Amino acid sequence: MLTWEYPPRKIGGLSVHVLNLSRGLAQLGVEVEVFTCSFPGQPEVEHVTENLTIHRIDVYNFPSPDFLSWTVGMNHSMLSEIVSLPSLREYDLIHAHDWMVLPTAISLRNLFGAPVVYSVHSTEYGRRRGVHTDFQRTIYETEGWGTYESSGIIVCSNYMKDHIGWLFRVPQDKVRVIPNGVEPPEKRERPGLDFRRRYAKDDEKIVLFVGRIVEEKGLNVLIGAMPLLIKSGVQAKLLVVGDGYASDRMKKVAWDIGVYDKVFFTGYVDDLMLDRLFGIADAQAVPSLYEPFGMVALEGMVRGVPIVVSDTGGLSEIVEHERTGLKVPPDNSLELSSALRRLLVENQLSETLTRNAMAEIPNRFSWSSVCERTKKTYEELLIK
Repeated sequence: MLTWEYPPRKIGGLSVHVLNLSRGLAQLGVEVEVFTCSFPGQPEVEHVTENLTIHRIDVYNFPSPDFLSWTVGMNHSMLSEIVSLPSLREYDLIHAHDWMVLPTAISLRNLFGAPVVYSVHSTEYGRRRGVHTDFQRTIYETEGWGTYESSGIIVCSNYMKDHIGWLFRVPQDKVRVIPNGVEPPEKRERPGLDFRRRYAKDDEKIVLFVGRIVEEKGLNVLIGAMPLLIKSGVQAKLLVVGDGYASDRMKKVAWDIGVYDKVFFTGYVDDLMLDRLFGIADAQAVPSLYEPFGMVALEGMVRGVPIVVSDTGGLSEIVEHERTGLKVPPDNSLELSSALRRLLVENQLSETLTRNAMAEIPNRFSWSSVCERTKKTYEELLIK
């Protein structure tokens, strides 16, 4: 299994996905070796269980003017390290997560003759709403190369299956739809008032946004909803959890429309702190413009936070409108503010939505089911 991020390195949802998938497969008797990038303080080789080993490879020895150049160096380091391992095995199957590790995956396929499974977690075309530069075109072509060279493709939603089918002309029988999973927290404790007061006044309702601060996540749409929400009579504070290249622009948006004092940017937080922030949220908003799945929506729903999401991509498949959450058209601050007002004011509605979500989501999106279906996909490819 090849991935550029693995805990404790967490850039987006990919890290958590590979962590849970690798552990779950190991519990099912699959021998898994994960190859990923090194991380300060972490061992080069970690034997997690009898069936699961993590290899963290030093990939930072190449001068890199941009992310694409760094990715080339990463693949060079990763492939060199793997083929020089004294314990090198002839792997039965190679599972590549996203385009960044495709050169290594396909090289290993040529070395071992083993099938490649390519998990497409998102596409450059979708993230950028088109391909506009040579930089983006290189990533787009690499993704297309991966869909052609792989023996099987896994996507996280029916939306993504249709998307890559159209974008790369992928035969539909080559694609398996296996969603992400989520596990309910062992404990659901609401932090005390002193913790809540770090972020909001006692009379302010807290709206939570969690995710990478990049254009496709639609944070500007949510910030744009705040003046409308406050004008409607709801005292609210927006808590923005995460980091990304668009952070400064989003802060400027909040300043320019006069709600900077109503938006709290926490930056990146660890899992323990994130769990506590979910515990003080009165509502969660996922206003994405493009979202292959929407893992963060599941994380809020299993914690009992009433949610509103953009009616797009995988979010449309996760949330059932008026039953487990609310859905609004993407890129529409007016509709988003109206939905948030309902969640924050109509207590009966919020209670019904959260009760339904907490009863349904763990069954629909369990990691045990995800791992069983992934293992079945492996077995089907190995029989061919």
